[in-house]
Amino acid sequence: MDEVDKIILHQLQQIDASIESTDQLDSFTPEQVVRAVSCCLLEINPTMTELPRSLPGGAMAQRFSVATVLAERCKEIGYRGDIGYQIFLYPNAVELRRLLMFLIERLPRERQNADSSGKAHALSAREQLQREVRKKLSEQLKAPWVPQYCRAVANRQKQGCSCQSIEFKPHLNLNIPVANLAERSKEVQQYFEQLAPNLFQQVDSSSYDLIASVLHKNDLERWSNLVPTAVTIISTREEELPAIPLLQVVDKLSENAEAATPTQQLEDKVHQLRAESEKLMGQRKALIASLEALKARESTVAGELDSIQSVIKLHERSCLVLADSAENVAKLEALLRATEAKRQTLTQQWQDYRSPLLTTLESLKSAKEAQQVQSVRTGIEELQQELLAKTQQHNELTLRSAKQTQLAPRKEYTRRIHEFIGNIRKQRDDIYKVLEDTRQMQKQLNVVAAQLERQFNYTDDLLFQSAKHDLHAKKAYKLLAQLHAHCSELVECVTNTGNVSKEIRELEVQIDGEKMKNVLTSLQQITGDINKFEQHIQELQSQIRTVENAITAA
Repeated sequence: MDEVDKIILHQLQQIDASIESTDQLDSFTPEQVVRAVSCCLLEINPTMTELPRSLPGGAMAQRFSVATVLAERCKEIGYRGDIGYQIFLYPNAVELRRLLMFLIERLPRERQNADSSGKAHALSAREQLQREVRKKLSEQLKAPWVPQYCRAVANRQKQGCSCQSIEFKPHLNLNIPVANLAERSKEVQQYFEQLAPNLFQQVDSSSYDLIASVLHKNDLERWSNLVPTAVTIISTREEELPAIPLLQVVDKLSENAEAATPTQQLEDKVHQLRAESEKLMGQRKALIASLEALKARESTVAGELDSIQSVIKLHERSCLVLADSAENVAKLEALLRATEAKRQTLTQQWQDYRSPLLTTLESLKSAKEAQQVQSVRTGIEELQQELLAKTQQHNELTLRSAKQTQLAPRKEYTRRIHEFIGNIRKQRDDIYKVLEDTRQMQKQLNVVAAQLERQFNYTDDLLFQSAKHDLHAKKAYKLLAQLHAHCSELVECVTNTGNVSKEIRELEVQIDGEKMKNVLTSLQQITGDINKFEQHIQELQSQIRTVENAITAA
């Protein structure tokens, strides 16, 4: 359970860092329990903003109300265990562990993944933005698709309006080509294919409705001779797209046709420049290849030059020495003599420094050897004393073992252990045999009960038929009924006795379990709370008397 408590406490620290860390749940105070449970509930359901985050330290009534509210919230999210105000005011390690494990399992997936990956730091602005975008996209994906002509209805229903009142806003200057291609000229066809906006672009503004615009255009084309001219006036609002006159389009297309020859000239010039560019690129590649070859040759020549320079320096020094051989030899001999004198001086200094060090080293070696010899002698003496003590102890133990010959040897203990094991196995076999006999006895009891029931039914029928004509048979029938009733009562008493014995054993097990729940500590806390309640009631009564006295005096 210690490992489970550590995991639970780690999760609580990830949720709320203000919760004090403890080693086990046994040391949790009521204030810590309320803090931990309220934080978990807020993580599970952020809409529970009215939850109390701490336990008030005033009157006991407020503490009981806070604990009751938290218990009800835990039941609302699906906790099926036994929970009430007592689990918060008088915490028990077993029940508290079960409650916290349930709350941690109900935490959102994002919180569990973040905790398992060790993200205890605050989210950055980028992570928060990504989380909001992910949340918005998931909401939009979960929302049902609504057609365009139904979105206004949905918006009106959200605002509390009737769904039948749809505003009719057509695009009055809608430009739709004629369906018959033969009626359109080449320039008009080119205009509609290249320059004219499509139907959806013309009604892209939120103030127009696509269906209304198409219906309005269709009615104008069908009933143009009957519709008044005021209706066909083109709206000049800023949201509408301006219509392009067809004459301007025709003029523009004719100008493009006349300018075809300069375009051809430009294309020829482009082809010529492209050929020249390709030629220059080829020359550039050739020059780059030659430059790479020159660089490689330069690096080779530089290496050869370095080797030649070192040889030239050696030859120059040799020539300088051979130019005046007698003088140079005399200089070298003088240099050798000076070096030899310096070496002798250094040798003499080393000997002067070395001789006292050798003397000190020899004295230390001799002192160390003497110390080692002394320590060896001391060790030998201690070992001799220890050997004498061990020998004396051995003799005493030998005499004692000779006197205690009546004690059982090791084989006797081994034999007893084997006997215990054999007895345990025999008892186990006896238990299995008793269980088997019990099963057989139960089967026999069931068979006998069934036979008795059949015999009773058969006898009851016979006596009932005879009792109609014979007084003795009637009396025997009554006695049979009484005997059957008494036997049924005896069987029921035996069954109830067995059930009571079974319940007694279960209660004993429950009592043993309750003893492990620190009932005495909880009773002491409850007694203290009851005393506080009594003190609070007395204070309220004294305040009431004071107020009554004041009212009476007034």
